Amino acid sequence: MPSLIQTLFDGPLDIIGDVHAEIDALRSLIQHLGYDQQGRHPKGRRLVFVGDLTDRRPDSPAVVDLVASLIEAGRAQCVLGNHDLNILLDHRKPENKWFWGEEFLDANGHIASQVLADSAIQQRVLALFRTLPIALERDDLRVIHACWNDEMIGMAKEASDVVGLYSQHHELIEQSFPGLDLDEIDRGLEHQNRNAVKRLTSGPEERSDVPIHSGGKVRNERRVHWWNDYAGQFCVFGHYSILDSEPRGSGSAFCVDYGVGQRWKERRAGKTSGFAHRLGAVRFPERRVVFDDGEVRKGG
Repeated sequence: MPSLIQTLFDGPLDIIGDVHAEIDALRSLIQHLGYDQQGRHPKGRRLVFVGDLTDRRPDSPAVVDLVASLIEAGRAQCVLGNHDLNILLDHRKPENKWFWGEEFLDANGHIASQVLADSAIQQRVLALFRTLPIALERDDLRVIHACWNDEMIGMAKEASDVVGLYSQHHELIEQSFPGLDLDEIDRGLEHQNRNAVKRLTSGPEERSDVPIHSGGKVRNERRVHWWNDYAGQFCVFGHYSILDSEPRGSGSAFCVDYGVGQRWKERRAGKTSGFAHRLGAVRFPERRVVFDDGEVRKGG
């Protein structure tokens, strides 16, 4: 079986951020990038996805089917995101209820408008996710969902089964706990930072000085901006839903997640167009960003 770290396409690429089930935004973005409905580009460009194809709404199955068809045709590549990983691990997070055919209720008790999976859809989703690498690389470019870490990448290069690698690390970390004075937060951070699969798909974390309220939950951990210390081939990543007012990486790394996964909040507030949260793609080697509404700006 192929390694979890695979070779990235050569030639010019369009690297698309976290889609989070927003099929209409994805179709619009692909069109603005100059691709036809079959994913062909007149200049031979190809697509790369940074993962997190699915989410709490509106149509995760349609996104998975489109990306799978593009990969099968040799016109796209995709790395595994943390949302995708949770499905493989059978971790029943609220945002993935659709996969088990369950309705998602928002904070006000409203049922989300989304396509729910049946057994056939489940099989198609699992078939795709089981084939996805954790990272893609070539001499001048790297693509990963959340974090590039050379030590963890080295571990993943020696593996071909992401669930097996995750489980192996989980067990080894658990075995290291006896005799250590660790509270629940510290134990969680050990699993987050020392498990290669977790570190690469959802990034490093550290203890927060004050509780953080996020997504209706209280967290005692905060994300570490690993890219501030990163030095290596240009790396495109997603996951962080960085605001336009914040630095979007560094000279060596660029976050292409423009927060389209938060678009459901705008819909809940009654918005139907002109969304502030958008889907973007960074063009390489040009380092230009194209959005699903057609705007183009400098990036990276």
